[in-house]
Amino acid sequence: MGHRLFSWAVHMCLLSTALFSEDQELKFLDEPSSVFVDAESDGLASFRCSASPKAAETMWLHGGQLLLEGSPGVLKLSRHRLQVRVASNASSGPHQPSHSYQCAAQVRELLMLSNPATAIVAALTPFAPQEDIHVSVTAGNTAVVPCKLPHSIPPAVSEFIFTNSSVNKTTGRYHIMPSGSLQIHSSTIWDSGVYVCTAHNPLIRKRVTASHKVFLTVHEPAAEEPPTFTSVPPQLVNAVTGSNVTVECAANGNPPPNITWSKEGGHLPRTRHRVVLGNLEIVSVHFRDNGHYICSASNRLNTIFASKTKLVVQELPHIVTPLQNQFVLHGGELRLQCSVQGNPLPVVHWLHNGKRVHHTSHITVEDNAIHVKRMTKHQSGIYQCFATNFLGTVSSSARISVLALNESRILDKSVYVDDGEENEQHSINGAAENAGKKKDGHKRKKSKGVKLVLPSRPEISRLSDDSVMVRWSVPHNDGLPISFFKVQFRDVSNPRSHWRTVEEDVPPHIHSHAVLGLKAGGKYRFRIVAVYSNNDNKNGPNSIKFMLHKDPPKRKPIQGPIIKHVKAESPSAITLFWEYADVDAVEVEGFYIYYRLTQSAGDYLKVTVAGFNTRSHTVTYLLPDTSYDIKMQCFNVAGASEFSNICTHKTLALPSTGEKKEAPPPELPEPTDNSDRDVPYIVLGVVLAVVLIVLTVSIVLCILRRRDKRRSVQSTTSDHNSNLQQNGHIGNGEYFTAQSRIDITINPLDSIELSELSREKYAAVIVTQLSNGHRISPRDMSADGVIVRAED
Repeated sequence: MGHRLFSWAVHMCLLSTALFSEDQELKFLDEPSSVFVDAESDGLASFRCSASPKAAETMWLHGGQLLLEGSPGVLKLSRHRLQVRVASNASSGPHQPSHSYQCAAQVRELLMLSNPATAIVAALTPFAPQEDIHVSVTAGNTAVVPCKLPHSIPPAVSEFIFTNSSVNKTTGRYHIMPSGSLQIHSSTIWDSGVYVCTAHNPLIRKRVTASHKVFLTVHEPAAEEPPTFTSVPPQLVNAVTGSNVTVECAANGNPPPNITWSKEGGHLPRTRHRVVLGNLEIVSVHFRDNGHYICSASNRLNTIFASKTKLVVQELPHIVTPLQNQFVLHGGELRLQCSVQGNPLPVVHWLHNGKRVHHTSHITVEDNAIHVKRMTKHQSGIYQCFATNFLGTVSSSARISVLALNESRILDKSVYVDDGEENEQHSINGAAENAGKKKDGHKRKKSKGVKLVLPSRPEISRLSDDSVMVRWSVPHNDGLPISFFKVQFRDVSNPRSHWRTVEEDVPPHIHSHAVLGLKAGGKYRFRIVAVYSNNDNKNGPNSIKFMLHKDPPKRKPIQGPIIKHVKAESPSAITLFWEYADVDAVEVEGFYIYYRLTQSAGDYLKVTVAGFNTRSHTVTYLLPDTSYDIKMQCFNVAGASEFSNICTHKTLALPSTGEKKEAPPPELPEPTDNSDRDVPYIVLGVVLAVVLIVLTVSIVLCILRRRDKRRSVQSTTSDHNSNLQQNGHIGNGEYFTAQSRIDITINPLDSIELSELSREKYAAVIVTQLSNGHRISPRDMSADGVIVRAED
């Protein structure tokens, strides 16, 4: 009786574990992303969403409210797609609540929400009214043509008109700065003139031109001049971690002053900074780059210092420790901690099955944690924490299952089974061996007559000093379905050790799992246990003996690739060319390419390029006429290298639709003397023409002869046919006379309704009848005009 109760408990445990493994896979495969919207054009915004498992239902929310067909602004609403129209008078901004949309995924009582996506209304306002500006500079210095850009979403880029020509990109001596100003290196008197600034928003393809002008005068040097600043660094500069930042500084003097930068109480980043035309550039900004920076200009007459510039490094929200799935006993306590980072510090809020968690008598919400004092079945489900600052939102989720006492898991932390270096079959529960036996001591075979496909021998790779990644495969499973996997390991360096079972269940479609808590220097064997739908289980073969080295046997690459050339292929594609010198003698498996909008503060998008010998790749699906920051890494199984140099490049603009290009005149072939070469072709053409004429005449004579023969046959059988017709019969192979009541049609298609046929079907019918002598019926044709059957 005790054995039966224990076996029932084990089966209940395995069943609940299998259900947990299935439900815990509720997750988003594709979450909606924020998009820019041109409200002055079509104002359309599209979002996509998909979730796993396939049984999951997806819904759309706007401002926390469920969207339905016919809701205001909704054009298309389906399970995986939402299309809305944003009003042209809608307010702009990346975090407007009125433009926030979310996707919800639900399986039974479980519900989770995606990160919010925003329809960001693109805009470009006119320049503010301003008086004309006069700038004077000594030849040989850097001339600065100022341009204060108007409000634009996304930020506009500046262009300049000078002597009826356009300066729209950094080239040669012209450098367009992030602030919008134009810096002219080593200016000459030929640079003097009138400059007009234009702001360009490439997303909405809109330009506005300033009403004021900038008059630049470049004069020849006379007497020596001490340095003076012509472009003063701003007092505050904000930058997002991982982005590039440029702090502008320019000075005038005779001789031209030398500009240097320093950091108060620290040093400039050694390998990540450079000074270009006096401007400080820092790539891949880190938190340690926070601080005050000072620009100084000096020549032999004097040295001057600009006011301090404070660099504030901001960071997108980041969840340090993701939430983990848990089992909690009924009446027990639940504590969840959501450790986050970010600057500004993110605000955290909690959801339970899609609903906001508030402070109550038995639920405590404090900063980044929640504490439920007494768990009930109603408190089970999906818990999510969302961390938000003005840069964005991230989230983490966990499935919390509340079990009654009779549903408690009986998974042991250490299973006492001898290894003996053999692949003996053991249960994943300590007493399941006895529970599976009959009273007479013979083992009951639950899998009798059922095929159980075993997992393969696992492969092991090192993750850290105390963890490994276990990977396996499953052959084509034409047997009993697998509910989940369990990972077991044993320290073979200790002869008294036993097999231990990792607590987490691995879903059947996942064939890898990280094992934590190991000892550096230990020797381990691993194996995979498959638990089947009938609650039976079998373990696969043991792995080979694995030594967990304290230091990785394979080093990650240190030196990254060098981007040598970037080329705009089209309005939506850019090709990178790079070099990689194997100075570390470390094997590389591939490269990572990171890219994002130059004016964006968001995360980089990543493309993986496989192959050590690859030296170029084309990045696609980019915006037209848009500048991108691009950087790279190389990687192997041990990790990724340092970042490469950052290149900025612009995609091609879309071709103008308003201008019609004149077709070039046709190229006429030059007259050449090919008379001798053409003689064989002329002879061949004449011969083919003669053969064609003879063939045509033969066909016509044959048709006339057959017609005469048919008339003679009809005249000899007319009397016989008339008698047959009076009796209501006609012989096989005979002909009707004109007295017979028949339907005559002059249409060669006979009963085919031409109005029901497309041009392609009509042509197919005619060609087939004329060539094969068959009669085609419309029902013998497929929907695409293909003839499937013909009557003789």
